[in-house]
Amino acid sequence: MSMLYLWHPAVSADGKVLDLILTRGDSDQIGGGADRFVGSVLDAIDISTPANKWSIKPYRCNFYSEYWMEEGWDSKWDFVWRMSVHFKESVAVEPLKLGYVGLDMIDDYSPLVESYKVEPFACLAVATFSSENQAQSAARKIAEDRELVEVRHAVKAPAPVTEVLRISGKEFEIRAEIGKGDRRFFEGAYPDMVVAMLEAGGGNVHAAEE
Repeated sequence: MSMLYLWHPAVSADGKVLDLILTRGDSDQIGGGADRFVGSVLDAIDISTPANKWSIKPYRCNFYSEYWMEEGWDSKWDFVWRMSVHFKESVAVEPLKLGYVGLDMIDDYSPLVESYKVEPFACLAVATFSSENQAQSAARKIAEDRELVEVRHAVKAPAPVTEVLRISGKEFEIRAEIGKGDRRFFEGAYPDMVVAMLEAGGGNVHAAEE
């Protein structure tokens, strides 16, 4: 097993922002992103252009959990880290053959390494689609569906912050930040309703099923 795994790198339309997901392997040592660590991540996907700035944020996410069929909210919503890297020049990235690649490096230790364990947990709802139109339609649905809006307001969650990213030639991924909370938030109806709506819209909501 690798120390960490890098999933589904994608670049913005202008090629100046890279978005990817990191998951645990033998390690969970991911903090703010030391220069050495960020450089190694870029090397793993053959990007030689120096990064201008970056951020790494922990979430609980439905899509990348290995144990989503097991009981318990914390199995269904496992930890991931979303990494955003900005460049002064446009970059390109090739789709990963398996969707992911193993990394044999970890971030430098800092207090941020432990921060992902502390509530409230940010919630990232993810699904993949076979067309951009399908993904965009699902993104609008989770933002505008009347029943979902009512449930969202009941838990005082903000409107979803959603991006549709091309992760391969014919595959698009929704990454939607839908709120944050403690155990009660994740055991409540809202996060599962979002995932169910993405699935009903034609999305695949678990990496293990791809």
